[in-house]
Amino acid sequence: MRHVVTIAALALTIAVSGCATGASQQEFSRADIDAIKQSAVALSSAFNEKNVDKVIELYAENSVFMPPNAPLLRGREPLKSFYTDMIGKGASELKLEPDEVVGHGPIAYESGTYQVQYANGGRDRGKYLLILRNMAGTWRTEKTIWSSDLPPVPKAAD
Repeated sequence: MRHVVTIAALALTIAVSGCATGASQQEFSRADIDAIKQSAVALSSAFNEKNVDKVIELYAENSVFMPPNAPLLRGREPLKSFYTDMIGKGASELKLEPDEVVGHGPIAYESGTYQVQYANGGRDRGKYLLILRNMAGTWRTEKTIWSSDLPPVPKAAD
């Protein structure tokens, strides 16, 4: 009887462990790093071409955008308004320089520095952080936050 119980326990253990293989996780590779860095180039290019639709395509539908000194923006439509307004105010020559891209599976982050010029001679430079998700083979930005390295420009008196 003891051998029957031992054999039954062994068979059960083997059967359970065979079912516990789990789904394989998507690997994060050098190709992913290159694709994410290329999206920074695509964002700068689209912005500098004043092509807001191309800019917005780089973001996820559920994106969260956290500009400095402004309310949080959710989704692509508020982003479209934000970029249209920014370009309308003379923003140009956006340069994004990714410093670090790290990921695991379908999630990654990119941190780096930015520069932008304005038609009135003003400029801004600072740092940014993006959180991206691989969606059906395309890396899209889900979260964006940045801050300027320059002191705030005083507002003109009314």
